[in-house]
Amino acid sequence: MIRQQFVIKKQPKKSPLSFLSLKSFLIGSEPDYGLILSMLGLLVFGWVMVYSSSALFAENKYHDQYYFLKRQVAWSFLGLVFFVMASNLPMSFWQRHTKKIYFLTAAVLILVLFIGPQIAGAKRWLRFGFVGVQPSELAKLALVLSVADYLDRRQSRIREFKKGLLPLLLSCGVILGLIFIEPDLGTPALISLVIFFLLILGGARFLHLFGLLSLFFVVMGFAVVFVRYRMERLFSYLNPWADPYGRGYQLVQSLLALGSGGILGRGLGNSKIKLSHLPDAHTDFIFSVIGEELGLIGTLFCAFLFLFICLRGLRVSRQAGSYFAVLVGTGLSLMLGFQALINMGVASGLFPTKGMPLPFLSFGGSSLVMNLLSIGILTQISKMARSQPAGDTT
Repeated sequence: MIRQQFVIKKQPKKSPLSFLSLKSFLIGSEPDYGLILSMLGLLVFGWVMVYSSSALFAENKYHDQYYFLKRQVAWSFLGLVFFVMASNLPMSFWQRHTKKIYFLTAAVLILVLFIGPQIAGAKRWLRFGFVGVQPSELAKLALVLSVADYLDRRQSRIREFKKGLLPLLLSCGVILGLIFIEPDLGTPALISLVIFFLLILGGARFLHLFGLLSLFFVVMGFAVVFVRYRMERLFSYLNPWADPYGRGYQLVQSLLALGSGGILGRGLGNSKIKLSHLPDAHTDFIFSVIGEELGLIGTLFCAFLFLFICLRGLRVSRQAGSYFAVLVGTGLSLMLGFQALINMGVASGLFPTKGMPLPFLSFGGSSLVMNLLSIGILTQISKMARSQPAGDTT
């Protein structure tokens, strides 16, 4: 457990608009440019792959081959505004407003259950005209902030269950439960995994952690066994070739796409599977299109960038100037890394099929904006880390 005293330097007051200023972004300690360049590389690569994987589908359905690309670029620029803002905001801002973000998240998650449109049997979206927002994406940030703030304030009691760990579990359980009943099993599982690692970092007792891990697997088991479509997904994952035109269709087509790409791929734009065989080619299974068009080289390059961002984020977080920043940076880095791992694992048959976007690459506005906001926070943490005196790191 980290038990070091951190000294937080007072930040000079800024006008609200200064947080959107590129000048403010460049003033002071330098950010981690490797982190930023990797993010921008994935962002632009995502534009290319969204267009490549969706052009024909968009032309047939909307009579505009650039339909998804234009929206992805628009969401990207909105996300970059949030990125610049977050990279200029001190971590004290996020800690002061953690409870507000938590209650806002809970409110919109409740709202989506009542007024959200039902899509494929689930209510996960709020629609404002032609714009859709997915509140569960905000929940990822809200719970990382909440857990970090709680561990920062109650370090001395986290090894106690009743007065330390239990209140934290109950507050997290409210948000995770609201997402679960949408229904959505993948997002709560992802967030729970990140929270588990933050509890390890925060110094929770091994016995408590073992109990939580056991409870997690029991809940996941019941959630799968007693819901038919989840059981079907599990069976199709174990043997997709048993029903290649039914339950195993998505995974089979994904594996065919990855396998047919070989080492160098068919060439950008030359995927055959995406034309009519692979569902969700521009969203959950965009990694399969990358594999077919750019081959093993393209998929390894993609995986390397995600690994680099995750490890870089963990590194700068470790050197941050406050315990809260260490925990937030670690949580956001793991969130991005685990989400990318799960998406790529699903596409390659390592994990059961679950709809989860590939950060920065899959088409989707809410996920893209929140990922860019997360990198903005990591950028601010990297600036904090570089402003620390030599030897004054965690």
